[in-house]
Amino acid sequence: MNYAQAHQPRFGRATAAPQSGAPALIERVRSRYQLLEIQRHPQYGAQLYIDGDLQISESDVVYGAAIAAPAAAAPALRRVAILGGGDGGALNEVLRTADAAGAPLETVTLVDIDAEAIALARRHLIGICGRAFDDPRAQAIVGDALAYVRAARGLDAVICDLTMEPVRAGQSRGAFMEEIVTHAAAALRPGGVFSVQAGGAEHADIIRELRAVIAARFEQVQEQNVFVPSYEGLWTFIAARKPAGEPTR
Repeated sequence: MNYAQAHQPRFGRATAAPQSGAPALIERVRSRYQLLEIQRHPQYGAQLYIDGDLQISESDVVYGAAIAAPAAAAPALRRVAILGGGDGGALNEVLRTADAAGAPLETVTLVDIDAEAIALARRHLIGICGRAFDDPRAQAIVGDALAYVRAARGLDAVICDLTMEPVRAGQSRGAFMEEIVTHAAAALRPGGVFSVQAGGAEHADIIRELRAVIAARFEQVQEQNVFVPSYEGLWTFIAARKPAGEPTR
Protein backbone atom coordinates (compact mmCIF):
# COMPACT_ATOMS: atom_id res chain seq x y z
CA MET A 1 0.00 0.00 0.00
CA ASN A 2 1.15 3.54 -0.76
CA TYR A 3 0.71 4.88 2.75
CA ALA A 4 1.39 8.49 1.87
CA GLN A 5 -1.40 8.47 -0.70
CA ALA A 6 -3.65 6.58 1.68
CA HIS A 7 -3.24 9.28 4.29
CA GLN A 8 -4.08 12.22 2.04
CA PRO A 9 -7.79 12.69 2.59
CA ARG A 10 -8.87 15.44 0.27
CA PHE A 11 -7.67 14.93 -3.30
CA GLY A 12 -4.96 17.62 -3.31
CA ARG A 13 -6.60 21.02 -3.14
CA ALA A 14 -3.66 23.40 -2.76
CA THR A 15 -4.85 25.52 -5.67
CA ALA A 16 -8.37 25.84 -4.25
CA ALA A 17 -7.57 28.79 -2.00
CA PRO A 18 -6.15 31.99 -3.55
CA GLN A 19 -3.52 33.42 -1.25
CA SER A 20 -4.68 36.93 -0.29
CA GLY A 21 -1.45 37.94 1.40
CA ALA A 22 1.73 35.97 1.93
CA PRO A 23 1.29 32.93 4.19
CA ALA A 24 4.16 32.31 6.59
CA LEU A 25 5.75 28.90 7.03
CA ILE A 26 5.47 27.88 10.68
CA GLU A 27 6.84 24.33 10.65
CA ARG A 28 7.96 21.77 8.08
CA VAL A 29 8.36 18.06 8.83
CA ARG A 30 9.42 15.23 6.52
CA SER A 31 7.76 12.15 7.98
CA ARG A 32 8.29 8.55 6.96
CA TYR A 33 5.50 8.96 4.41
CA GLN A 34 5.24 12.56 3.23
CA LEU A 35 6.18 16.22 3.55
CA LEU A 36 3.98 18.07 6.03
CA GLU A 37 3.89 21.84 6.43
CA ILE A 38 2.02 24.25 8.67
CA GLN A 39 1.55 27.70 7.19
CA ARG A 40 -0.14 30.72 8.72
CA HIS A 41 -2.57 32.39 6.31
CA PRO A 42 -3.69 35.96 7.07
CA GLN A 43 -7.34 35.08 6.42
CA TYR A 44 -7.66 31.34 7.11
CA GLY A 45 -5.28 30.89 10.05
CA ALA A 46 -3.00 27.88 10.42
CA GLN A 47 -3.12 25.52 7.44
CA LEU A 48 -1.95 21.94 6.98
CA TYR A 49 -0.30 21.05 3.67
CA ILE A 50 0.76 17.53 2.69
CA ASP A 51 3.22 17.24 -0.19
CA GLY A 52 2.28 20.76 -1.21
CA ASP A 53 -1.49 20.14 -1.20
CA LEU A 54 -3.80 22.04 1.12
CA GLN A 55 -5.65 19.73 3.51
CA ILE A 56 -7.41 21.92 6.09
CA SER A 57 -7.29 25.36 7.69
CA GLU A 58 -8.31 26.63 11.10
CA SER A 59 -11.11 28.53 9.36
CA ASP A 60 -12.66 25.24 8.22
CA VAL A 61 -14.46 24.10 11.37
CA VAL A 62 -17.49 23.44 9.17
CA TYR A 63 -15.64 20.55 7.47
CA GLY A 64 -15.34 18.57 10.70
CA ALA A 65 -18.86 19.52 11.71
CA ALA A 66 -20.32 18.30 8.40
CA ILE A 67 -18.59 14.93 8.39
CA ALA A 68 -19.22 14.31 12.10
CA ALA A 69 -22.81 15.52 12.47
CA PRO A 70 -24.57 12.44 10.98
CA ALA A 71 -22.56 10.13 13.22
CA ALA A 72 -23.03 12.25 16.33
CA ALA A 73 -26.79 12.18 15.76
CA ALA A 74 -26.90 8.38 15.86
CA PRO A 75 -29.05 7.02 18.72
CA ALA A 76 -27.19 5.51 21.68
CA LEU A 77 -23.83 6.62 20.28
CA ARG A 78 -21.11 4.79 22.20
CA ARG A 79 -18.33 3.62 19.86
CA VAL A 80 -17.07 5.63 16.87
CA ALA A 81 -14.18 5.09 14.46
CA ILE A 82 -12.60 7.87 12.38
CA LEU A 83 -10.53 6.68 9.42
CA GLY A 84 -7.88 9.29 8.66
CA GLY A 85 -8.71 12.74 9.99
CA GLY A 86 -5.37 13.26 11.72
CA ASP A 87 -6.05 17.01 11.94
CA GLY A 88 -8.52 16.21 14.73
CA GLY A 89 -11.39 18.31 13.38
CA ALA A 90 -13.85 15.42 13.06
CA LEU A 91 -12.74 14.03 16.41
CA ASN A 92 -13.40 17.35 18.12
CA GLU A 93 -16.82 17.68 16.53
CA VAL A 94 -17.92 14.15 17.48
CA LEU A 95 -17.02 14.81 21.09
CA ARG A 96 -18.59 18.26 21.15
CA THR A 97 -21.82 17.25 19.42
CA ALA A 98 -22.23 14.06 21.45
CA ASP A 99 -21.84 16.03 24.67
CA ALA A 100 -24.39 18.59 23.52
CA ALA A 101 -26.86 15.80 22.72
CA GLY A 102 -26.21 13.92 25.95
CA ALA A 103 -25.07 10.82 24.04
CA PRO A 104 -23.53 7.99 26.12
CA LEU A 105 -20.27 8.20 24.16
CA GLU A 106 -17.57 5.83 25.40
CA THR A 107 -14.78 5.81 22.81
CA VAL A 108 -13.82 7.60 19.61
CA THR A 109 -10.93 5.86 17.87
CA LEU A 110 -9.04 7.88 15.26
CA VAL A 111 -6.73 5.86 13.00
CA ASP A 112 -4.18 7.76 10.91
CA ILE A 113 -1.02 6.45 9.28
CA ASP A 114 1.19 9.43 10.12
CA ALA A 115 2.05 10.31 13.71
CA GLU A 116 3.62 13.57 12.55
CA ALA A 117 0.30 14.79 11.11
CA ILE A 118 -1.38 14.28 14.47
CA ALA A 119 1.50 15.95 16.31
CA LEU A 120 1.39 19.00 14.03
CA ALA A 121 -2.37 19.32 14.49
CA ARG A 122 -2.01 19.22 18.26
CA ARG A 123 0.62 21.97 18.13
CA HIS A 124 -0.84 24.27 15.50
CA LEU A 125 -4.46 23.48 14.54
CA ILE A 126 -6.11 24.15 17.88
CA GLY A 127 -8.77 26.16 16.06
CA ILE A 128 -10.24 22.94 14.66
CA CYS A 129 -9.07 20.12 16.95
CA GLY A 130 -9.25 22.01 20.24
CA ARG A 131 -8.11 19.69 23.03
CA ALA A 132 -9.91 16.68 21.57
CA PHE A 133 -6.83 14.45 21.62
CA ASP A 134 -6.63 14.93 25.41
CA ASP A 135 -10.21 13.79 26.00
CA PRO A 136 -10.21 10.46 27.91
CA ARG A 137 -12.74 9.05 25.42
CA ALA A 138 -10.41 9.74 22.46
CA GLN A 139 -7.97 7.11 21.26
CA ALA A 140 -5.49 7.98 18.49
CA ILE A 141 -3.95 4.97 16.74
CA VAL A 142 -1.04 5.42 14.36
CA GLY A 143 -1.62 2.73 11.76
CA ASP A 144 -3.50 1.50 8.71
CA ALA A 145 -7.11 2.73 8.85
CA LEU A 146 -8.32 0.10 6.38
CA ALA A 147 -6.80 -2.71 8.43
CA TYR A 148 -8.46 -1.31 11.54
CA VAL A 149 -11.96 -1.09 10.08
CA ARG A 150 -11.57 -4.50 8.44
CA ALA A 151 -11.21 -6.04 11.91
CA ALA A 152 -13.68 -3.84 13.80
CA ARG A 153 -17.22 -4.91 14.76
CA GLY A 154 -20.17 -3.44 16.62
CA LEU A 155 -19.40 0.22 15.96
CA ASP A 156 -22.14 2.83 16.18
CA ALA A 157 -20.55 5.08 13.56
CA VAL A 158 -17.70 5.05 11.04
CA ILE A 159 -16.41 8.38 9.72
CA CYS A 160 -14.22 8.10 6.65
CA ASP A 161 -11.87 11.01 5.92
CA LEU A 162 -9.68 9.16 3.41
CA THR A 163 -9.06 9.67 -0.28
CA MET A 164 -11.38 7.82 -2.64
CA GLU A 165 -8.55 7.25 -5.10
CA PRO A 166 -6.99 3.74 -5.15
CA VAL A 167 -3.97 3.25 -2.91
CA ARG A 168 -2.80 -0.07 -4.31
CA ALA A 169 -1.22 -0.56 -7.70
CA GLY A 170 -3.65 -2.10 -10.18
CA GLN A 171 -6.75 -1.49 -8.07
CA SER A 172 -9.57 0.43 -9.74
CA ARG A 173 -11.21 3.34 -7.99
CA GLY A 174 -14.52 1.48 -7.93
CA ALA A 175 -12.90 -1.54 -6.29
CA PHE A 176 -11.24 0.67 -3.69
CA MET A 177 -14.51 2.41 -2.86
CA GLU A 178 -16.24 -0.97 -2.62
CA GLU A 179 -13.53 -2.17 -0.22
CA ILE A 180 -13.92 0.80 2.12
CA VAL A 181 -17.73 0.75 2.10
CA THR A 182 -17.93 -3.04 2.52
CA HIS A 183 -15.60 -3.02 5.53
CA ALA A 184 -17.41 -0.06 7.08
CA ALA A 185 -20.76 -1.83 6.70
CA ALA A 186 -19.40 -4.99 8.33
CA ALA A 187 -17.90 -2.96 11.19
CA LEU A 188 -21.17 -1.22 12.02
CA ARG A 189 -23.98 -2.53 14.17
CA PRO A 190 -27.45 -2.62 12.57
CA GLY A 191 -28.66 0.97 12.37
CA GLY A 192 -25.11 2.32 12.59
CA VAL A 193 -24.06 5.38 10.60
CA PHE A 194 -21.44 5.74 7.86
CA SER A 195 -20.25 9.26 6.99
CA VAL A 196 -17.68 10.15 4.33
CA GLN A 197 -16.20 13.15 2.56
CA ALA A 198 -16.75 12.84 -1.19
CA GLY A 199 -15.04 15.82 -2.80
CA GLY A 200 -15.70 19.15 -4.46
CA ALA A 201 -17.40 20.20 -7.68
CA GLU A 202 -14.40 19.06 -9.71
CA HIS A 203 -14.87 15.52 -8.34
CA ALA A 204 -18.39 14.96 -9.74
CA ASP A 205 -17.48 11.55 -11.14
CA ILE A 206 -16.07 10.41 -7.80
CA ILE A 207 -19.16 11.66 -5.94
CA ARG A 208 -21.49 9.89 -8.37
CA GLU A 209 -19.59 6.61 -8.12
CA LEU A 210 -19.30 6.75 -4.34
CA ARG A 211 -23.00 7.55 -3.99
CA ALA A 212 -23.88 4.40 -5.95
CA VAL A 213 -21.55 2.18 -3.93
CA ILE A 214 -22.99 3.46 -0.64
CA ALA A 215 -26.60 3.12 -1.81
CA ALA A 216 -25.99 -0.55 -2.61
CA ARG A 217 -25.15 -1.37 1.03
CA PHE A 218 -26.86 1.32 3.11
CA GLU A 219 -30.21 3.06 3.42
CA GLN A 220 -31.32 6.64 4.14
CA VAL A 221 -28.50 8.04 2.02
CA GLN A 222 -28.16 11.80 2.46
CA GLU A 223 -25.81 14.44 1.08
CA GLN A 224 -24.61 17.81 2.31
CA ASN A 225 -22.93 20.43 0.15
CA VAL A 226 -21.02 22.69 2.51
CA PHE A 227 -19.01 25.84 1.78
CA VAL A 228 -15.52 25.34 3.23
CA PRO A 229 -13.82 28.74 3.63
CA SER A 230 -10.23 28.01 2.63
CA TYR A 231 -11.33 25.90 -0.36
CA GLU A 232 -13.53 28.82 -1.44
CA GLY A 233 -16.06 26.33 -2.74
CA LEU A 234 -18.57 23.65 -1.87
CA TRP A 235 -17.55 20.22 -0.55
CA THR A 236 -19.83 17.18 -0.59
CA PHE A 237 -20.37 14.82 2.35
CA ILE A 238 -22.44 11.63 2.15
CA ALA A 239 -23.99 9.81 5.10
CA ALA A 240 -26.13 6.69 5.34
CA ARG A 241 -27.44 4.14 7.82
CA LYS A 242 -26.87 0.37 7.92
CA PRO A 243 -30.22 -1.43 7.58
CA ALA A 244 -31.58 -2.31 11.00
CA GLY A 245 -32.31 -5.89 10.00
CA GLU A 246 -28.82 -6.59 8.61
CA PRO A 247 -26.56 -8.46 11.04
CA THR A 248 -22.94 -7.60 11.72
CA ARG A 249 -20.74 -10.09 9.90
